Amino acid sequence: MNELSNKPLLNRAPRLALIGCGAIAEVYHLPALAKHRAVMENLVLVDTNEVRTKELAEKFNVRKTAQDYRTILQEVDGVIIALPHHLHYAITLDFLQHGVHVLCEKPLAEAPKEAQQMVDQAQQSGVALAVNLTRRLFPAYRKIKELLATDTLGKLISIQYVEGHPFTWPTASGFYFKKASPTGVLLDKGAHSLDAICWWLGGKPTVLSSENDSFGGFEGAALVKLLHNGCAIELKLSWLNRLQNRYSIVGELGKIEGGIEEWDCVTVNYNSGRTSKIKLAAHERAYNDFGNTMLTNFIDVITQGVKPLVPAAEMLASVELIDECYKTVRRFQMPWLETTKMIYDGVTL
Repeated sequence: MNELSNKPLLNRAPRLALIGCGAIAEVYHLPALAKHRAVMENLVLVDTNEVRTKELAEKFNVRKTAQDYRTILQEVDGVIIALPHHLHYAITLDFLQHGVHVLCEKPLAEAPKEAQQMVDQAQQSGVALAVNLTRRLFPAYRKIKELLATDTLGKLISIQYVEGHPFTWPTASGFYFKKASPTGVLLDKGAHSLDAICWWLGGKPTVLSSENDSFGGFEGAALVKLLHNGCAIELKLSWLNRLQNRYSIVGELGKIEGGIEEWDCVTVNYNSGRTSKIKLAAHERAYNDFGNTMLTNFIDVITQGVKPLVPAAEMLASVELIDECYKTVRRFQMPWLETTKMIYDGVTL
């Protein structure tokens, strides 16, 4: 039996389904799955858009497709959920209730109660629930966690995490801007950044303030200030323009610095004047290479009973933190608008 589930280990390649045939499936999941021939033989592509599903099936030589995920609930050992955010909860829960292992794209869910219910159901059903939070796999991020755990910097003073790019993701469905829930860059980029911060610190910080540029719709820029055991944390995110895309972790003895997506190196500048540039071994040469690392692990979870690289239970704190940020958010101060009436479609804002 599998130590991490109630299901017996498999002596064959797992039967997997990829639920959602959007951009992430095409550029991340399917190229990784294609490296596993035995898995590809029984892979099922599922999407309500039949044309899109057939396009990807032809491109990656997948023989079986479906338009309704419910038709395969009892036919698969594991699924990859690559759907719009608001669909993660209900569909993941359905598979978990049917005893199917799940690797879910980030964010796991839009609400903490939903995320907790998903984790509880996985435990009850005796199956694994993993989350694709790629930055957890970065050797640099793992090294930072190690350095902080061993008090390399002494008492932490501050963390600044800045990430911004113009929104250019080749979304196939456009769901980012069609959701019933008006959430933007904080739920998208923040799923990575706030998870990394909670993971590094080993706990959930307190929200001091949360601001964004929203007038009731999707936010394109966000500024969050947090506090954790005396450490002041500032997170800046943007879909509108390119920012410096760096992190800085300052302690009493020095600071750790690096680029947000520099996964193979970390620089520690000590107050004594000594600088330690740590080069880390990494098999991955490009960001999407981590897809193979994540998918290989998920296959091993099902067939060998290994632990998921990112168990859903470990990232519940970041889901709660994002929710708290949205519940307390206020719009950025915009002094150039304070004396000007804005009228949009006949409504004074």
